Amino acid sequence: MNQNTQTQLILAVLSSLIFYLIGDLYVVSAMGIGLFVFFGIKFFLELSHKIEIKDLMILIATLQWIIGPILAYKFNPDDIFYYMAVEENVYMNFVFTATLLFILGLYFPIWNKRTDEKIHLEGIKNLLKKNKNIDIILLAIGIVSDILVDRVPGGLKFVLFLFSGARFIGLYFFLLNDRKNKILLTGLIIFALFISALGDAMFHEFLLWMGFFLVIVTFIYKTNNRKKIVFLSAMVLFVIIIQTVKYQFRSLSSSFTNKTELFSTLVQEKFIDSKDYQSETNLNAFITRINQGWIIARIMSWTPAIEPFAEGETIVKGIEATLLPRFLAPNKAKAGGHENFQRFTGKVLSGNTSMNLSPLGEAYANYGIVGGAIFMFFLGAIYNFVIFMIFKNADKRPTLIFFLPLLFLQVIKAETDLTIVINHLFKAIIAVIILYTGMEKILGIKM
Repeated sequence: MNQNTQTQLILAVLSSLIFYLIGDLYVVSAMGIGLFVFFGIKFFLELSHKIEIKDLMILIATLQWIIGPILAYKFNPDDIFYYMAVEENVYMNFVFTATLLFILGLYFPIWNKRTDEKIHLEGIKNLLKKNKNIDIILLAIGIVSDILVDRVPGGLKFVLFLFSGARFIGLYFFLLNDRKNKILLTGLIIFALFISALGDAMFHEFLLWMGFFLVIVTFIYKTNNRKKIVFLSAMVLFVIIIQTVKYQFRSLSSSFTNKTELFSTLVQEKFIDSKDYQSETNLNAFITRINQGWIIARIMSWTPAIEPFAEGETIVKGIEATLLPRFLAPNKAKAGGHENFQRFTGKVLSGNTSMNLSPLGEAYANYGIVGGAIFMFFLGAIYNFVIFMIFKNADKRPTLIFFLPLLFLQVIKAETDLTIVINHLFKAIIAVIILYTGMEKILGIKM
């Protein structure tokens, strides 16, 4: 055990003890905080030294499955809609165990990557010396795809959505390339992408891409701890701002043509002109936004008391939805959450509202407490294997490490259902293969 791991363990145990003794928490809840602290410190220490998206995945999961629910139990237990439907000990005993097994699957040692990202980075630099315009090509592919995504028939939308991610990947190559004023230009490009997100009133994907951007850019520049603290603080502040105003922004955006002005006005009202952003109402709203656990708790209270366990049915349907075209499986599952959400929680979603069970919630809905926890281990092991294969193939094609965000964009979320996760991962792999083949066959660039 190295010194960093020892430090992480000590701080994690201390955090658990402090919250257990002083915060009057249920012991397993306190252990959940320790788990979050352990991987938070691990993520920070390894940031700029490697591209480790597993830790980012774990932080998002523990934040939404453990930290959010703890806050809901302590500060917002009587919310009319987002209440925790089972007792804290019932919820935490399952969720902490299942999350821990998921993490063990993610770090299952048989599939640990055995290559160093630094070697891959040198390979990418050498490729850019031979093909200087890879960054511009990827940016162009991504921007054009993003423009066209709402102008094509339904079957092509998801394909173009995947290719639109190339605009973010192009930024990584852009920063690594030998170009003048690249920091300023990168800032302008990110601002333009944010304006585009404002136009669609869709922030989640943008925030995830920025999280990946933080991981890869700090790695490219070998950022020191002081700068990492600054970047992480700015990222957290940005997320808080988005989370605070996004629902009001969405409700008003259809009435405003200048979305940038509307967003600026709302931020000013919330954080500058108003003194109520620290109020109990805003605190409860913040807890609700990071708490995926209320859905899992609702599933646990409804299934199997009202709805029997699915016993793998939704998992099989998710695989069918990914592998079979609709003409071969006309009744295959659709993404969006309505059917499964109502079936396993008993709550009806109105209009276009979309809520998903989450992989953890779906694991319980299919297999119960013991089976659901075991399923999470195997799900983590599958992600682990995919990452292992990407790094293995990166020995020959080092640029693959920059495509990890595209492949795991939906996978890394803690609230998506398994149909979305499986569908995105499988089709993103195909999209990357097509992109690499096209670059080589059409442009003569072997990435």
